[in-house]
Amino acid sequence: MEGFEKYLKIADEVDIMIFKTNNESLTLSSFVYEVTHNTQIILSNPIKDGVLYPLEKSYTYYFRFFIENNGMYLFKGIMIERISYDNLPSVVIALESDIKRIQRRKFFRVNLISIGHFLFEKRLSDQEIEQLRERMLRKYKNENEFIIDETITEKVAFDTLDLSGGGLKVVTQIEFQCGDFVKGEFKISGSWVLFKGEVTRIEKKDTKRYEVGIKFLELDSVTQSKIVAYVFEVERNLIKKGLM
Repeated sequence: MEGFEKYLKIADEVDIMIFKTNNESLTLSSFVYEVTHNTQIILSNPIKDGVLYPLEKSYTYYFRFFIENNGMYLFKGIMIERISYDNLPSVVIALESDIKRIQRRKFFRVNLISIGHFLFEKRLSDQEIEQLRERMLRKYKNENEFIIDETITEKVAFDTLDLSGGGLKVVTQIEFQCGDFVKGEFKISGSWVLFKGEVTRIEKKDTKRYEVGIKFLELDSVTQSKIVAYVFEVERNLIKKGLM
């Protein structure tokens, strides 16, 4: 069996995927302290909310790690014991399955059939501003009672194709260029999330449609949590079905 000695080394990051119940799961980060054997490693004890997370002894967990320019890997491991490694809280993990590559990307990508909009700021023309002022005057009678915003946000619809913690793929009628910066929103798990991104990939599908890959930039913590939770839920279901 090709084991830890081939794939991991000291200080590599390893995610521990924890399925607590059918409706509750989480991913915690850990680091390799030592590869003691081809089928055994010592990891840092993961931390959740500032407290050491109590991994269960003799319990099997799923683990994943990423190798640059190679891909994302997944394996099952059993927690053998808790130890102190160089005075640091640690856990000993024994390999319980083959280590298999599940994809080439760092972020796990899942299908997302949903809707969204690109958001473009547009400055109103002098004529549009005057028309708006006249409408507001009919309502308020006095210009001191309202303020006219000379810019509006235009929404242009797109359809989502897939999603990861690092980006989004959509179908749109807009002809972007690689390197373009975009703002938008899309619907996930029944709610809308806002994003900023950079266009990194474009594929023309026909005369009016483009498949566009977008890398997320400056995601706020709430949005990032929603995306990660959705992706992890899909990932968990695939693992449970034996498809990963």
